[in-house]
Amino acid sequence: MKTLVIFAVMVLSIAAIADVPAQKPSALDSLANAERAFAKSATEKGIRDSFLEFFDENAIAFDPSPVSATARLRSRPGRPFSEYELRWEPRTGDVAASGELGWLTGPSTFIDHTIATPTPHHGNYLSVWRRQSDGPWRVFIDIGSDPPNAVTFAEGFTRFPLPSHYSGTDRKPAGVATLLEADKALNARLATDGPGAAYSAVTSNSSRLHRSGFMPSIGSAAIRAWFEANASSMSASTGAADAANSADLGYSYGTYEVKAPAPQKGAYVRVWQRDATGRWLLVADVVQKS
Repeated sequence: MKTLVIFAVMVLSIAAIADVPAQKPSALDSLANAERAFAKSATEKGIRDSFLEFFDENAIAFDPSPVSATARLRSRPGRPFSEYELRWEPRTGDVAASGELGWLTGPSTFIDHTIATPTPHHGNYLSVWRRQSDGPWRVFIDIGSDPPNAVTFAEGFTRFPLPSHYSGTDRKPAGVATLLEADKALNARLATDGPGAAYSAVTSNSSRLHRSGFMPSIGSAAIRAWFEANASSMSASTGAADAANSADLGYSYGTYEVKAPAPQKGAYVRVWQRDATGRWLLVADVVQKS
């Protein structure tokens, strides 16, 4: 009798499990999976063709003003992975509550196998992704820095640790307006307060500053110290910005110029997220020198 009861319970349990629909991956999981599929595609198709597959048709690159990233890619010859090896993986990032805008960052390695002694070149990429409704994720901005050594992250993939998350009533039009204000205010403070103090006012303990030639600076204190040592005099001009429908995540870009200690200019890309008070926090900042 006990055996029959146990068997009946097992049958009912299996039937109940079968009736439970498979859980849909979260928007952040789906974004990370899209990045992994993108990286896998590069091993099969090469850099150019995989980028064309996963880039939004309206994706932008910087020269330093925004230009068509896909047009630039199509103008270049495709190279097989056996010649140009590029590997990368997402390690942290986040997605807006509305689920159509997100960002990712992680380590990358490039090896040119066409030269006599191939040497790995380490990178730290940052990508901004968009999608329409429940369609596929596509890269809108892809920009990276060249650190001197391999960049380390926490094991696996983790959501970016924002102190708190916005859940207010603002939606996209208002979100874009306030994000533009935040970007312009930061640029104005560069001149009045200096870069170190200006960035300290809008960053958190987890914010990331990516600059070629340096390891990433993580957190307000490290970012401030980097600016005081390497870019004590800087100006910048806002180009454009966009925010998610939920007004809690967005990006901005524009041009910058460092005057001291070493002159430099180019384009910047910033990723912003909003905390529970409605304040925009700068979570990642990358530049591309002209």
